[in-house]
Amino acid sequence: MMNKVYYGEYTLKHWIKLMFTGNIILPEYQRHFVWQERDVKRLIQSLKEGQFVQPVTIALYDDGLNRYNLIIDGQQRLTSLLLAYLGYFPNKKMFETTLSERVASEDDSASDDGVQNTTGILWRFSELLQYGKTRTSVVSKISQDERYLELTDSLFTELDDTFFNKTFLGFSYVVPESTMASGVQKNFSQLFRNINYFGKKLEAMDSRKSLYYQNSNLTKYFEGQCQDGKDALCGLMIIEDLQPCRIDFVRYLSILSQFHISTRTDAKDVLVGYSAYSSRENFYADYVSFILNIEQEDRINKFDGFDFGTVFPSDIWKTRFDILHDATTKLKPLMPLKDGKSFSAWYEADYWLFGLIYHILFNGKELKETLTRLNKAGKIESLQEEISDKIKKDRKDPSFAKNTNRLSYIRSRLVASYSIFSQYVQ
Repeated sequence: MMNKVYYGEYTLKHWIKLMFTGNIILPEYQRHFVWQERDVKRLIQSLKEGQFVQPVTIALYDDGLNRYNLIIDGQQRLTSLLLAYLGYFPNKKMFETTLSERVASEDDSASDDGVQNTTGILWRFSELLQYGKTRTSVVSKISQDERYLELTDSLFTELDDTFFNKTFLGFSYVVPESTMASGVQKNFSQLFRNINYFGKKLEAMDSRKSLYYQNSNLTKYFEGQCQDGKDALCGLMIIEDLQPCRIDFVRYLSILSQFHISTRTDAKDVLVGYSAYSSRENFYADYVSFILNIEQEDRINKFDGFDFGTVFPSDIWKTRFDILHDATTKLKPLMPLKDGKSFSAWYEADYWLFGLIYHILFNGKELKETLTRLNKAGKIESLQEEISDKIKKDRKDPSFAKNTNRLSYIRSRLVASYSIFSQYVQ
């Protein structure tokens, strides 16, 4: 589908007016504000000196029902302009995120591609709009709010209306020709991908949300949320960089969906071509694209045979998420969790979650009331013991410790967890 693209520039004052009036908005998938005060200072200095500042990208989202001007690229710049105009900055300690807001990377080498993770603050410029649509009304409120700190650097205090009225920031405005919902979604998918490829790479969750934002009916599916907002996995996390991080639910959905259509004896067909950690995000994003029926990036046949409507007729996944939540609640006391919520590593989580999620979500099963069984040798075993034995066995393998998320180990955990849980569901 063709786009019409318009180019131009606005004064900084006009950009601020567009934000105040809600003429331009942030889509829900966009990450929170991540710049620090020094970044804002650098931006203002560059503008004052007439240096080149990358234009902002705005796109018209019009599917015939909804019409928005979305900030696709430039949130950090525009937010910084607004903060400089107001003379206040969010108090990081009041809004700061932790690694629990970030999806765990699954990468044993922490950062094999040299990309440094950036944590932001749980704040967006829309927070300010509740206080009014003018500088006077907003400042009168936030100046009394301890969550905001005054910008006292001379660079900010010396800014006047002349600077905002006489300084310009460029834009590109993308207008899709079609207003058909499917066409608009496909267009935006390509737009997001191009920005991700040619510009600054989005973080994992931002990249996913830029895709499934286009179908709000499946947002909770990809995020692992029950219809009432509960986390289907009861807030389970994984320790990374000594702090708890969110479990990547799309990771489990994508792997298990492929597992569902492959041989389940060795899972050799799962994640073929994605042995490198840096490539697995493409696998997960492609799964989202496949479910939404939009173009995948690579190996486009990898999910062929998985029919979402057949596996989840009449959106039965919504009911199964509730069942998964209840089952996880039952199992949490048995899991090796730190502080009652966090696995120490992916391999622990995989043994406990692969089989659990698969049998409940994809097979429509439920946990048995009793989590013990009589094995072939006539000995009583429990679910907890069987999984603990697998974890202990892996830890004794010297090569395992060096690369716990090697593809062969993931497949082994997948098959083992599937097999173990098959004895404890009905």
